[in-house]
Amino acid sequence: MPKFVFIIILVLLFSSVYAQDNERMDDLTFKIAVYGPNDEIFAWWGHAALIINDANWYFERVIDWGINSHPNESFVKDFIDGLIQYSVTSSTHRVNTYINEDRDVTIYTLNLDRHSKVIMLSYIENIILPENRYYDYHEFLDNCATGVRDIIDLGTGGQFKAAFDSFPGRFSYRQHVLRYTWFRPLSDWILSFLMGQNLDEQITPWDEMFLPVEIARNIVDFSYIDSSGVERELVSSVQLINSSKNRLPVLNKPLVTWPFFMIAGFIIMILLFLADGIQKKYPRLHKILMGISHSIFGLLFGLLGCILFFGLLMDNDYFQQNINIVFINPLLLIIVPLGFLYAANKSILMDSGKLLQIIWSCVFIVSLVTLFLRMLPFFFQQNQSVYALILPVAFALGNVPQLLFICIKKCKGYRALVKK
Repeated sequence: MPKFVFIIILVLLFSSVYAQDNERMDDLTFKIAVYGPNDEIFAWWGHAALIINDANWYFERVIDWGINSHPNESFVKDFIDGLIQYSVTSSTHRVNTYINEDRDVTIYTLNLDRHSKVIMLSYIENIILPENRYYDYHEFLDNCATGVRDIIDLGTGGQFKAAFDSFPGRFSYRQHVLRYTWFRPLSDWILSFLMGQNLDEQITPWDEMFLPVEIARNIVDFSYIDSSGVERELVSSVQLINSSKNRLPVLNKPLVTWPFFMIAGFIIMILLFLADGIQKKYPRLHKILMGISHSIFGLLFGLLGCILFFGLLMDNDYFQQNINIVFINPLLLIIVPLGFLYAANKSILMDSGKLLQIIWSCVFIVSLVTLFLRMLPFFFQQNQSVYALILPVAFALGNVPQLLFICIKKCKGYRALVKK
């Protein structure tokens, strides 16, 4: 009899705990917050977080995969070196901060059953522990948005990934990145220059959800089968908290920017030819203007070549398979002192003006060769913007027309000699 009573008490105790656990799950509401871009470089592509609302305790906490300890001035350097670590944290929802920054804020309330909530909550409680919270940041594979994406997949028993990882997405990684930089021409060109061919490969909608806005795009119409076999729409409601008033919109598809850079390249080329055209009338001014021009472009392209070169050495996959390193590399820094020598009307061992023409002509020829290589199926890097700018500049600084004229003249002279 006492044993029977003990069993009944034990069953009632577990039933009470189970009922309390179910009630607790019913009090919890899971939401996805999607924030628009901000001014810092690591926030250009927006932000996402998971919100857990407890109706019983009138408490809301945010699970954020986007907390970094890198000040703005070291972020780019650490990014190139592949040394960035982010952490997962639990904190209160400071929505007013995002509103004051004039960022879009949209909240998506998730329609989850108790089983999904238990799984997600258990996972969250584990990853926010001090020994588990840090992870190696990756701009495409492991960031604030992929953390949110992955926990949605966990809550739906893998159905979310299965629905979006089996067919081609809309754009490549490169195209998605450049959707956000179209109004920053210099940054747009530099990012396009640094991104390698591997970022032009086809990706799936699952991969595209490295961007918060793509998560929002895909969850609104997604349905899944819950633990009881019932089909549920994942999102039960959408609430627009704030709409940016002064920020330029994110493009739905990437802008074709290479024609704009080609126009810029031709304008620079014309200005360089005009500066070169004053040689007979103002020889001293000509040397100063052309020498400074050589040094400036040598410095700019040489520094970019250094960033790309060290990025390749660090095995950062943002830079891999990048054909730009062939014609824009650290060797171009030699142009800087040569330009100053030309401006000062000095030479060492060889005429600095001729040496500068040879270097820029080589840049032009190599760029042209790699451009034609794009006709081959295994060269598909989308670096048209790079060619659009570098070819006109190298054409003018290398004084390619003059070299072509000299070559043609020598060829005619050689043919005439052969005929004699």
